[in-house]
Amino acid sequence: MNTRTLATRPRSTARRAAGALLLPGLLVSAIAAAQTYAPSAPSPEYAPTQEYAPPQQYAPPEQYAPPQQYAPPQQYAPPQQYAPPQQYAPPQQYAPPQQYAPPQQYAPPQQYAAPPQYPTYAPPPPAPPPPSSYSTPAASPEAVSAFVGSITQSTRFDSHWVARWRAPVCVAVQGVSDQEAKYVTNRVSQIAKWAGAQVEGPACAKGATNFYVVFTTNPDQTAKEWYARDRDLFDANATDSQVSAFLNPRTPGAVRVWHSATLFNTDGTTVIPVDPGDPVEPIPDLYHTGSRLPSQAAIGLNYALVVIDSSKTNGTGLGQLADYAAMAGLADLDLDASVGNVPTILRLFNEPSYARPSGLTAWDQTFLHALYHSDESPRNLRAAIAGSMTRNMTL
Repeated sequence: MNTRTLATRPRSTARRAAGALLLPGLLVSAIAAAQTYAPSAPSPEYAPTQEYAPPQQYAPPEQYAPPQQYAPPQQYAPPQQYAPPQQYAPPQQYAPPQQYAPPQQYAPPQQYAAPPQYPTYAPPPPAPPPPSSYSTPAASPEAVSAFVGSITQSTRFDSHWVARWRAPVCVAVQGVSDQEAKYVTNRVSQIAKWAGAQVEGPACAKGATNFYVVFTTNPDQTAKEWYARDRDLFDANATDSQVSAFLNPRTPGAVRVWHSATLFNTDGTTVIPVDPGDPVEPIPDLYHTGSRLPSQAAIGLNYALVVIDSSKTNGTGLGQLADYAAMAGLADLDLDASVGNVPTILRLFNEPSYARPSGLTAWDQTFLHALYHSDESPRNLRAAIAGSMTRNMTL
């Protein structure tokens, strides 16, 4: 054994001894460290699942109870003895509707039946022809001239003319009994013929009626019905304001009148062909520069509608109304003109009953006669009428 070996042994022994001493210390440290280590608590949110609990002991369903003993329905009771329906009774013998009564004879729009409460007029008096001579209180030429100028100024046509009928007149009356209508028709036709107008016979040709006298208790409705049926008759030679004044007058009177007119040659034929009863053509401007019509043509009436409000006649007799309708329809007049104290039928509705004229006066008759027998130019027409009236009245 050499010295080197011997020398190393004590070191190995020493190491072993040191290792033996070190091991218990490490164990003690490890144990102490293990004691001081506390494992981290689980996060508050986390809750470990409860320990699995097996389901409760399976309990079988309760002992099956069979349904209660089946009870059959109560003894079946058959329905009551079937009673057949009562013996079928056919409907009562069919009764046809009462004998069909056709509606009353249809009256065309222009035909107006007399109102149920039609005012009573004085019985129609005989209709003698107007006298051939006249007696009247003294009338100065100035008074006659003023009368003519007053009633002929507000004309609807050319202001230079006093329009009169130049077409044949065919009168028809509506709204009164047949007897009264016949009387008014004859009276108006008689006055027209005497004045100088052409008059159709009692049986006018179909469609030739052109002078209507209509009695009504609702003149506004009557006027609107005529306008709705034939607007051209109103619009052809009138302004909107003139038509409105006829349909809706500001101060409605007992009578309103509508005329239509056209141009006539000196021989009585129309300048513009017009069929009786048909709408007329507009009247040309007679005084257009360069026109020769004034010396060749004249304005002539060829249609008249005289509407009489029966509710405003105030006991006026039928003869008086017939004469007023003739005066108003045979000439284009201003029915509202102020005539002063002149005795004229135009004052019929402005006077008390005791002061009313009984019919056409001498002033009225001479005016119509002079108008229908004068062929003067428009410039001299009114003067000629006044002169003729003055000569024909007995002063």
